[in-house]
Amino acid sequence: MKRNYLIILLLFCLKLLAGAQFIKGELYLEINLTASPQLTITPKGKNANITITEMDGLISRNFDSAITINIMNPETLVHYAILDFTEIVYAAHDDEQAVVRDFFAWANSRLKIKKELQHFLPESFTTEEEAKQYASKQGIPIDKIKEVQLLNSTVQIQDATGNLCYMETPLKIHSEGEIYFNRNSYDYSGDFILKTIKKQIILNQLLPLETYLAGVVQNEIGDNAPAEALKAQIVAARTHALTLLLNNKHKTDGYDLCNSTHCQVYKGKYLLNEQILQAVYECASEVLFYNGNLAETTYHSCCGGKTEAADIIWKGKPIDYLKGVTCLNAVNSFDLSKEKDARAWIDKPLAEEEMSSWERGALSWHKSISLNQLAKNAGLSSISRIEILQRGSSGRITKVKLIGNETISLNSEYQIRQVFGNLLSSFFYIEGSYQIANGTVIIIPKPNIKIKGRGAGHGVGMCQVGALRMARKGTKYEEILQHYYPGTTINKDWIDD
Repeated sequence: MKRNYLIILLLFCLKLLAGAQFIKGELYLEINLTASPQLTITPKGKNANITITEMDGLISRNFDSAITINIMNPETLVHYAILDFTEIVYAAHDDEQAVVRDFFAWANSRLKIKKELQHFLPESFTTEEEAKQYASKQGIPIDKIKEVQLLNSTVQIQDATGNLCYMETPLKIHSEGEIYFNRNSYDYSGDFILKTIKKQIILNQLLPLETYLAGVVQNEIGDNAPAEALKAQIVAARTHALTLLLNNKHKTDGYDLCNSTHCQVYKGKYLLNEQILQAVYECASEVLFYNGNLAETTYHSCCGGKTEAADIIWKGKPIDYLKGVTCLNAVNSFDLSKEKDARAWIDKPLAEEEMSSWERGALSWHKSISLNQLAKNAGLSSISRIEILQRGSSGRITKVKLIGNETISLNSEYQIRQVFGNLLSSFFYIEGSYQIANGTVIIIPKPNIKIKGRGAGHGVGMCQVGALRMARKGTKYEEILQHYYPGTTINKDWIDD
């Protein structure tokens, strides 16, 4: 008998998820691709076709060219249209006798109508008087004039020739061919959901969890990674995705997960790499558990030598399997929490011949920032002194004080990275002389600050560069996961009992 881990099913029963659903026993997610006041969809190739359907499935439009979608304000749209003809539409429902369904009609604007589908002449009017004048000239009875009731969810769709139509969101969008959204350089295909939330057009891709993972892995660890590194990344990414769902990270935003580093990087084109798809298949449904619960399998690009404890980075409770581990054995002779050792380790050559360019760039990097820009980033008019108050065991700086016209404290590694110029990590030192007083590193900065660092990302959980290194040496993905998340176990029985 499978374990009673009804995690996802329980969430559905409680209606906690924004869009996730089971389709034929497979978990589908809504992954956000863009959110903007206006959306442009551009087919790639002359034969691409876009089908847009209202969620009830009764109103559908096909487009073979680029289209632009705008949110409409009902108060600014036309209010009158002239009825061409009316038809009653019947539809079977379960085993019941056919019944009249409720519909919305098409015109130059939306007409809220029930139990019939109404077709209008192309002309529309902002006032009833204008409609009457037109009807009189055309010999149309005035009872054919209908007031248009627009909805707040109405969007206007314009094709390349200028033709307009109006549809009510949410909408289903499908394209067999590749399409682009706004100025995004990445192309997508398949099924999409369009919503309007807070005067924004929210465009989500609806796809199975396993397909989403293939797209994530390609962009998170690279499509040329060894198979065992791919599988380690897949299991970590799958577990991470489910924990994000459990935490309802984007519920109020209208989607399940975003496509950036805020959740996990997803850029489509997932079907182009058979190696990744094979890796997804070989470890299908596998997630990491710790003491009967889903583990928090966060990960990052490069630790720089040691991973960091989660509570040091995010100031929460210690997590047994996220306490930080050694990634490069040579680092064990250094105490990276000490300034002298941190500098010595950063200066030590580490690159290996098998490393890719992005691995090398993550492992060792340089950055410059002017003192004026640093002050501006921190909200100060001047800075005369920098104090480094704390480094974690991975060498990442977690507390900094900037002293100038005022004193500013930076108390998170992310904040430190941003203020110092969007650094790859907070594992760095400022070149030049320094003093240490009562454990505080004191730096009198020069007008141009030169920074030398190591690592990329927050440093918690699995190090992707480390996973690649272990896989190249023949380490199995189970061992890689156990190294970075010690004490966790792989589990497949998380959907039902």
